Amino acid sequence: MQEEIAKGFVAVAKFVAYYIIWSFVLFNLGRASLLLVTFGQYPRGLDAQRHTNQISLVGILVLILAWSLVAVYNNTLGAHA
Repeated sequence: MQEEIAKGFVAVAKFVAYYIIWSFVLFNLGRASLLLVTFGQYPRGLDAQRHTNQISLVGILVLILAWSLVAVYNNTLGAHA
């Protein structure tokens, strides 16, 4: 009985983490980045619904790029200050 409750709790936690992180944070970060780069042309309307995973992937890439830029700055330019 406790194993089933634990498995259910883990399943709910995974779903919440997926929904909050992937479907909300990364999707909106990717969407904002794409709208900025394409001057508001993509993704709009049905494109945003059809390409949710690709837009979230762009959000991941933006996070990786930002983290990389901070790391490069801290290891090169920030060391001289």
